[in-house]
Amino acid sequence: MMANIRLPGLFNHTLTNLFRQVRDISSSQIGKVKRTGGSTTSRSESENAFFRHFANRNLALIEFWVRFETALEEQRQEELQEDNASLHTLPMLETCWSIESHGRDVYTHEVFAEFQRQVVAARDYCHVKSIVQVGEVRTIGISSKSGKVRVVSFNTSTKAAHCSCSMFESLGIICRHIIVVLKNEGCNEIPSQYVLHRWTKMAARQLSYDANGHELEGPSTCLSPTIKKLYSETCSKFSLALHAAKHCEEKMRYFHKVVGDAFTQLEQMGAISEQSKVQEFESFVGTSFPSVISIHPPDVANTKGSGKRLKRGSEQTVNQKKKRANSIQKVPDK
Repeated sequence: MMANIRLPGLFNHTLTNLFRQVRDISSSQIGKVKRTGGSTTSRSESENAFFRHFANRNLALIEFWVRFETALEEQRQEELQEDNASLHTLPMLETCWSIESHGRDVYTHEVFAEFQRQVVAARDYCHVKSIVQVGEVRTIGISSKSGKVRVVSFNTSTKAAHCSCSMFESLGIICRHIIVVLKNEGCNEIPSQYVLHRWTKMAARQLSYDANGHELEGPSTCLSPTIKKLYSETCSKFSLALHAAKHCEEKMRYFHKVVGDAFTQLEQMGAISEQSKVQEFESFVGTSFPSVISIHPPDVANTKGSGKRLKRGSEQTVNQKKKRANSIQKVPDK
């Protein structure tokens, strides 16, 4: 609906970009939920509960925009903290299986916790009940703690596996039954086709775009689209290079020197003034903020319980009949 509103100049352009960002991020998240077995209803309730702390129906448009930016920045900060923990810390292993160690190296902490539960369950509760070989396809029956037998079809040449529990198809993480089969086949690592990129530690280091080439994530600043794309790609390459060099002193020294030389060169090129948040808001509304504010929005009145509601005509008629009946009953007999 907002896309059809026509507003003049920069106001319309900025508002359209804000609406497009909200729409694309929402579509991206809902699509992710559908692909990974989550409920769109629960996702919507979760988002509403989060944004309810920042916005309400009584906000003016400019105030809503400010609070929306604050909410997104808080989400980005939490995501950066989780990414930093995944890149620079390692969870404890609970088995001696190499496939668990490989999962720890590639998955984020949150995803690895679920994968680790599947590995432990495969070790403690899963047992092979039957094996049938037809050509390159091996069909294995796996029993678990519940006693139900799951059937895993495994291709010995391509390492492709499918389980009747369909956990990978719904969550994107291989189940305990497939892990047992891979362990018996001597696979020390998760096959690459079962390591979804969005669950890996490096997933956040790559950009996401919509069908029109617009970046789905990142702060909505007044930078031009070209500079925003270059900025995001540079941050991504910097993080990847730092991750590749952090285990080798020689590589880190080389990387440190390159970054230092680049920074020195940029300082020699001169500084460029950056638009502040206040200037960004002023460009949004098309005027400068006054230094003294003498008129403030009125306080929201709470009218609950302050008076009686207006009754409908039918209710008034019924009440009048009751009053007449009561008055007749109270008349004493002569």
